[in-house]
Amino acid sequence: MAYQHIVVATDLSEDAEFLLGKGARLAAALNAKLSLIYIDIHRTGYYAELGVGEYNYTDRTFSERVKNMLNAIRGQSSYPVEEAIVSRGELTAELNRAAKDKGFDLIVFGHHHDVWSRLMSSARQAINDLNVDLLVIPIDKK
Repeated sequence: MAYQHIVVATDLSEDAEFLLGKGARLAAALNAKLSLIYIDIHRTGYYAELGVGEYNYTDRTFSERVKNMLNAIRGQSSYPVEEAIVSRGELTAELNRAAKDKGFDLIVFGHHHDVWSRLMSSARQAINDLNVDLLVIPIDKK
């Protein structure tokens, strides 16, 4: 299957450029569109109940900060990034919605090999709930 529009999902960590590089090489090989997406999950579900994500700045400032961070990551790409998307909500629901709205047919996801990722894996949740193909890239912190 030849993918037409690849999106790299990022948590804005130091691994974002690494994942974008993987997505860029694949998009270049397939002559596909490439996008970048960040989903703010910290105000939904169990994160909100835990008090994670209590920001001291307005939503507008938060969105601007995230867009600036995405644009900095985007600027490091060896391949043109069509769009940098910021969304808020439950991870897989937002990724499914964005895939439908934007026509993504492959989502590139990173997965850390650490204790926390084994306990609470976004990649595992994505594998179970996404309605679009998923490429999981292992991220080894050695």
